[in-house]
Amino acid sequence: MVVGLVGLVLASGAIIRNLVVTDWNATIFVAFGEGAPETLAYGEARLPNLEPRSEMGHDGKFFFIQANDPWLADPADNASVLDRPLYRSQRMFFPMLAGGFGLFGPETIVWTMLILNVLALGAGTWLTALVAKEMGGSVWWGLAFGLNVGLVSEMLVGGAGALAMMFVMAAVLAVHRGSAASVAVLLGAAALTREVMLVSAAGLAWWWWRRRDRRGAILIAMVPGVAVVAWAVYLRFRLGWHAGSAQVQELGLPFVGFARAFQLWIQGYAVNLMAGVAIMMLMVLFLRRLRISDWPVAWAAAGFVPVAVLFTRQVWFSYFDITRAVAPLITAFLLVVFAAGRREPYPVSDADTVGASS
Repeated sequence: MVVGLVGLVLASGAIIRNLVVTDWNATIFVAFGEGAPETLAYGEARLPNLEPRSEMGHDGKFFFIQANDPWLADPADNASVLDRPLYRSQRMFFPMLAGGFGLFGPETIVWTMLILNVLALGAGTWLTALVAKEMGGSVWWGLAFGLNVGLVSEMLVGGAGALAMMFVMAAVLAVHRGSAASVAVLLGAAALTREVMLVSAAGLAWWWWRRRDRRGAILIAMVPGVAVVAWAVYLRFRLGWHAGSAQVQELGLPFVGFARAFQLWIQGYAVNLMAGVAIMMLMVLFLRRLRISDWPVAWAAAGFVPVAVLFTRQVWFSYFDITRAVAPLITAFLLVVFAAGRREPYPVSDADTVGASS
């Protein structure tokens, strides 16, 4: 609990530092940008004291728009302002909570988004500490969550990454404690918060299949998938079946995004170059470690390696974006390398194998 409180204090400190600079104007965290006039006009119409950021802004502005109409009751006035309505609206759970399931007004949503992120960073730190303890390490390795640069960045731009990752760490803890139903529900919440967390569901289902039982593994894989598909169908009813689905711009051919980003990095972007190369090295080291550290947290993050290989230049180019995109890998790597202690992962026993086939 102490580690979780430390994470909460650290997150609050980062927020307060920025609030002091803006004279306690929390709209800076909604991250509307001066370079995106359509969304900026939406924000200014609802937030008279809106403090915009330079250039295009960040993800928080889209979540704010969604939170004002989380059920898409009036997509013409809200979802139509999103740059990619289907893609953005798939990430529904964070704006649903921030919008009070449709009950909160715009000025309240500004604060609920902020509070949710601070609480998620604190709770995620506490849950990670419990996972580290289950692995035989110090609970202070819970700070691998609270100090994860990608998750802190998500909080500062009103993103949903910290909340999604918090649900994943809760699911990992539930794996250690043997509750497949809890794992499935928590991963469903994670996938509805950030759809890429389906790779965590796949990884933990695979772990459960080999070490527990097939019925539980199927449950873990199916519940998040069904939840995501069900919401996707609802979206198409609300936005129209003609809205199209080719709105993902973050994925492309393997390694092409990294190569194109590298061509730009060497033209004078030293920080981005160091961050990009470090992430690629971390991925290689993580895969090597996965062969000898068969922990649940490792499999919850393993799917981010093939996903990262497919990222386009726009994700790889900036250290700010790539660290947010692979934040689960950063925390998982620190845990499997430093928090595992001398304990070995759960062995696949004969009893498990027999139970799995029955």
